[in-house]
Amino acid sequence: MDIPEGILIGFGNPLLDLTTTIEDTVLLEKYDLPENTAIIAEDRHLPLFEELSNMENVTYSAGGACQNSMRIFQWIVTKPYCAYFAGAVGKDKFGETIGKRAMADGVQTIYQQREEAPTGTCAIIMRGHNRSLVANLGAAAYFSEDWLYDDANLCVVERAQYIYATGFFIAVNSETVLNVARMASENNRTFVLNFSAVFVLQTHKSQLDEILPYADLVIGNKHEALAFAEHHDWDTTDIFEIGKRLQALPKDNKRPRIVMITDAVCPVLCFQENEKILEYPVPKVDKSTIVDHNGCGDAFVGGFLSQLVQHMPLDYCIRTGIFASQQVLRIVGVQVNKLPKFKECCI
Repeated sequence: MDIPEGILIGFGNPLLDLTTTIEDTVLLEKYDLPENTAIIAEDRHLPLFEELSNMENVTYSAGGACQNSMRIFQWIVTKPYCAYFAGAVGKDKFGETIGKRAMADGVQTIYQQREEAPTGTCAIIMRGHNRSLVANLGAAAYFSEDWLYDDANLCVVERAQYIYATGFFIAVNSETVLNVARMASENNRTFVLNFSAVFVLQTHKSQLDEILPYADLVIGNKHEALAFAEHHDWDTTDIFEIGKRLQALPKDNKRPRIVMITDAVCPVLCFQENEKILEYPVPKVDKSTIVDHNGCGDAFVGGFLSQLVQHMPLDYCIRTGIFASQQVLRIVGVQVNKLPKFKECCI
């Protein structure tokens, strides 16, 4: 299938990943960073990003959950700019770098530039098999719905056949997600929603409830599904019951909703209309080959969407998602240039 440019657009929070490998603990001690943890940057951590940018052994990549998914999508489809990505960056050197890195991976960026804060960054510091991660949302937190009022941006959204949004982005600007979800429903486009994190379900329940009627495909892991049930007083921890009830929630259009619940070990569960449930086993991975779990969920989404836009069967979409996630397990972060060339025979 000849995939058209801009068939998919993703809305998320762009973060420039700065990845480095260290031999000692000097840098960790300087910024009081424990190993094998992920934290939100405080003021005392902000100089770390500038220090890393001045180091020689630093790799830059266009990160953030949604942007990672778009890059994995492009790794698989290979044709440039089939995926577009929207989010907010600062007017600074990191904003220029992240755009260049994303486009080098085949993603067309349509960032909103903000002056309120610097470009969001994520420091990934590796020492042996240990990892410390420090994230600063920065300008990504200031995305405004004005972006959608620009005629050129609106044209991109209207042209897209598939629209993807993360829960992380809902936490930043739920109004934009609601608007594009409505547009998708009204114009027979496919809207895909990822819950992204338990905290989104806890703190943005009303916004999610307003968006869900427009969602054709809902993705979440087991913990997120359980959190959704808890905050909607469903009084059950049966993941099959939760999946069926999610699938049956009210919908704005006549297209049946699909709900996917993922798990690192257990089968991927796919809930469809008429209480049809499909299970897709996840192949075991040799633990000695695992380098980093960061970005595996993002890769699953990218792999899944790469086949969905080509109208491939659902099981093929899911198997491609699983394959992509297990490839990313073998590298640090989502460094697409370190992945092998995608071959369909590998799925």
